[in-house]
Amino acid sequence: MSNLINKAAAVVAVASLAVTLVAAGFAACAAFPQTTELLANAFSGNGNPDTPFSHDELVRAAVATRDYTVGSNDREAVFATLCDINKSASTRYAEASPDELAAAPEQYTLTSDALSHLDDVYRVVAAARIALAVVALLAVAACAHVAIRVSRRALGGVLLAAGAVVVAAFALLAAWVVADFNGFFAAFHSLFFASGTWTFSYDSLLITMYPPEFWMGMGTVWLAATGLSSILAIVVGALLRRRRPARSARA
Repeated sequence: MSNLINKAAAVVAVASLAVTLVAAGFAACAAFPQTTELLANAFSGNGNPDTPFSHDELVRAAVATRDYTVGSNDREAVFATLCDINKSASTRYAEASPDELAAAPEQYTLTSDALSHLDDVYRVVAAARIALAVVALLAVAACAHVAIRVSRRALGGVLLAAGAVVVAAFALLAAWVVADFNGFFAAFHSLFFASGTWTFSYDSLLITMYPPEFWMGMGTVWLAATGLSSILAIVVGALLRRRRPARSARA
């Protein structure tokens, strides 16, 4: 019975650790406003030379929208920023109230459709945070069981397996992204959102802030964070798998 429990614990440890390694990349993308600011500085406004806003105004809006989507979900705060950038850009909505701006064309504001999608993202992210935290705790518990009840070599095997599985999976996903980014982007969104709720005009404020290059950058950050943590798991696992040299006292 104990062998069966130990094998089950090892399987759970590999699976939960693999998910946690993927979550590390998600955290690098979603948990830090600096990631959004960096990528917005690089890409916001690309592909829309007719936007009424300057690059700096788009970056401000991108960071505020990020907070609305994965942070505070404070509609008043994001519209305060949208009002500010319309005023600084001297658009025809420069003196509009938040309610008036909400009804403006999508080139100047986040429309109700855009806000609805961002609210959907917020709910998915909120649920994911809880689920991934539970999985991370499960990974710690399962790895501890393997290390204590079995051996450090067995723990090394868990780390090696989890890291290798994630590296292989992300290599395949990276190849898909390079070959067909739009297809990957559509497939990813279809997992979480209803068809038609996440597509917007190329000249909308939402797409101007977050063009395809922005999301490619986010994917690169995710890949890098998960890849590095997975490689670290593989290296540590390999070290744990090494047999200890025989003690000289035994000679």
